[in-house]
Formats: sequence, C-alpha cells, structure tokens
Amino acid sequence: MLAINYTLPNHWLENKKGMIPSSKSKCALCLHRTTLCESHIIPSFAYKWLKETSATGYIRGGINPDIRKQDGPKLKLLCEKCEGILNKAETLFANNIFSPYVNTELDDSGCATGNVKLIQYNEWLLRFIISIHWRLLVSRDYSTNNKRPAKVIEKLNTIKEEWRQFLLKEKTNTGECESHIVFLQNMITGRGRLPENINAKINYYLLRVIDGGPVSRKKEISIFSKIGPIAFFTTIIPSKLRKTVDSRIRMKGTVKTAQHLSHSLLTNFLFITRPNEVMPKMKFSDKQWNKIEASYKKDLKRTANSMSIKAYESDEILKAMIKNKKITE
Repeated sequence: MLAINYTLPNHWLENKKGMIPSSKSKCALCLHRTTLCESHIIPSFAYKWLKETSATGYIRGGINPDIRKQDGPKLKLLCEKCEGILNKAETLFANNIFSPYVNTELDDSGCATGNVKLIQYNEWLLRFIISIHWRLLVSRDYSTNNKRPAKVIEKLNTIKEEWRQFLLKEKTNTGECESHIVFLQNMITGRGRLPENINAKINYYLLRVIDGGPVSRKKEISIFSKIGPIAFFTTIIPSKLRKTVDSRIRMKGTVKTAQHLSHSLLTNFLFITRPNEVMPKMKFSDKQWNKIEASYKKDLKRTANSMSIKAYESDEILKAMIKNKKITE
C-alpha cells in the first residue's frame, strides 16, 4: 500500500522572486547589521517529528515533490541574539503543547484519545504564534506581488512592524488582531455528514502537511500556519472572530484540545479550501513512485506503523464510507 510523506512549504520559501537576499545584512528583528544565522521559518522540531512518524524518514516539498529532503527550508534572516529570543518560545511550545498533543493526545493514527483535554499556557504561546506569522511576512517582499491589492500590501507591512516590536517586547500587545490555535485530528472517528467537496486526502492534509502564508479574500485578511496536526490563525481584517472562544489565545490561560469551531474562516479554509488547493499539486513521477515503494519495503514494520500510512488508510476508509453513505448523522 502506497502513501506519501512530505512537507509543503509555501511558494514564499522556494520561489526566488520576492525572497529576502540570504547574505550578511540587516537582522529582520533587531534591524542591526551583523552576521545572520540560517533560520527556519517553521521550527525544526516540526520537521523532526514528521520524519520520525513517516514511513520512509524523509520529507518532500510542495514545489518539487520528486525531491526528497532531510530538513525544512531555511533563510539567513536573524542574528544569533534574535534567533535565541524566538527559540525560547519555540522550546516552550514544543515541550508544553506540541509534544503532549502529538505523543499523548493523538494515537498512532492521529485519532484523539482524550488523554490531554486542557493545556495551560503563558505569553510564550502568543509569542510563538506571532513569531511564525511574522517570519512568514518578512521572508517575502509582498510589494512585488501584483495579485494582492495595494491596501492588503499596506496592511501586511503595517502589521509586521507591530509584530516585530511585540517580539522584542517594545510593545505589550499584537495590535488590533487576535490569534487562534486549532487542534486537528483524524476525521475517521468523527460524527456528522461531510461536505461533498471535501478533499479525498483530507486526513493526510490535516495530519501530515506543514503549510502557511497570508490569506486574503474579499474583506478578510489573516495569516495562517500549520505544523502537522496543529494550525494557527492570526486575524488582521476583521480583527476579531465571533464564536471562537475555544481557539482564542491571550497572554495566558488554558486551551481545549477538543474544540467547537463555528467560524467559516477557520472551518472552510482549513477543512475545504486549503486542502483542495494543496493536495492536487502533489504529483510524483513514475520513477519517484518506484523509489517510494522500494523505501517502504526496506522496513515493513516501520511502514505499517507510521502515521503517514495510517492517514492514507483512513482516507481510503473515509472515501468508502462516503460512497456507501455510511457517514453518521
């Protein structure tokens, strides 16, 4: 049985046009001219987990899926001091939220167990979310993107400066926006009728894909990111989302892993729009399929127990249930 393990960095990472030059230059955070480090936009612990729970131990990008990789993309973006500032929040998030969720709350198939119902957090969680979304913005010059209206570009430039000051603790808030965390899981155990336009590989997207970037539609602007089965949204316009108490992140508090989500910006985008944009692009040559299959055969036990295979199997079961109209009401 075949399955594909990959990460999906957005075009802002692999398209040379619009990227910030990787050279000794000004640090994007403190703005001092100094030697820059190679920085992950999405933290390295996410890629490490993805490899450890894969069938092959490799990852694949969304731009060139035929090429296997050992790590996520990096840019020379921050100085050593600023890299350390952001790393503090990353470590706290990895130890207090990511690891408990993927290792204790989710089973090997990505299904929720109820073992981790509430997670306590402090200001490091908001700083972690903003640090990713800020890096998504500063890693690309959006003024070169003619597809986005001028007002959207202006708003993105304004908010990334506010977030820069927040990360340096020069501001005590993130401006007129709010951030959300969404805990994802295998949909095979869910109840209710699925929408007809749901992607056939929805579980693979929810559990196995790393993704992120600005989202703009009509009068809405937000930044989203996703590291495996945990997603983040930071709103810009409108600044607040109604009926999203379970996912809203403040300077400190508790957050549920079993959430009730009702706002269309979160539900439609995460479960319908984005998977349908992403998954059809993942096409492999016959040569790569042969290599993938050969990798599976080298360690059949690892392959059978990997989350990537289990996500694939869940999608096959889900398709059969939809076809036979056995999705429960």
